[in-house]
Amino acid sequence: MSVFWRNGYMATSISDLVRETGLNTASMYKEFGDKDGLFVEALEYYRGHVIGPRYQILIENPNLAGVEMFLRNVMTGAARREYKGCLMMNHLAQRHLISADAAMQVGAFCAEVESLIETALLNAQSDGDIGPEKDARQLASFIVFCVHGTVLYGRHDAKKDVIPDFYDMIMGVLHR
Repeated sequence: MSVFWRNGYMATSISDLVRETGLNTASMYKEFGDKDGLFVEALEYYRGHVIGPRYQILIENPNLAGVEMFLRNVMTGAARREYKGCLMMNHLAQRHLISADAAMQVGAFCAEVESLIETALLNAQSDGDIGPEKDARQLASFIVFCVHGTVLYGRHDAKKDVIPDFYDMIMGVLHR
């Protein structure tokens, strides 16, 4: 069962959402079908408008420079004091609490980012920026693994100061 947060209030039913948004029940059901439909729509919006620009970096720069820009963007965002996490990553950790459609949406996002990074790394190999002995698929998985960890660390104020160091560590693995 997914939830909807607004102003510190957790809505767990359509009637809660109706009360909090001011929309009527018929409009909510007509537009989204149910609460899970609303949540899937929220994930789609978030993916396209909030974090979409982050992975657009990899689409526009499918090379080592794009991976570097992408990682700097993630690290800078997660190190900010006001950073509260990523809707996708928060729900990846809570897959058992969300609908199958929402879990598919989160999984598709993760797969897309990993694929974009892998493509960029393969191009970096072709450009001679990283060694041909490197396994681009494995490195892409490693980078996404590091991004997920960074996103989680970004939710802990005491860990924000070490986040910028992660960039250098990841780059060290790529250039070794």
